[in-house]
Amino acid sequence: VWPRLNKSDLIATARKTWDERRGGRGVRLVGLHVTLLDPQMERQLVLGL
Repeated sequence: VWPRLNKSDLIATARKTWDERRGGRGVRLVGLHVTLLDPQMERQLVLGL
């Protein structure tokens, strides 16, 4: 349903956004919502139950 973003992609995206949007000004961090998948749950979903 939602795209998956690995840690290195998340860091690269955050750095790119910081560099492009900041422009020498202060930045207010509003929030970032990340849902971490439970590996056990994912494994259960893969099994053809």
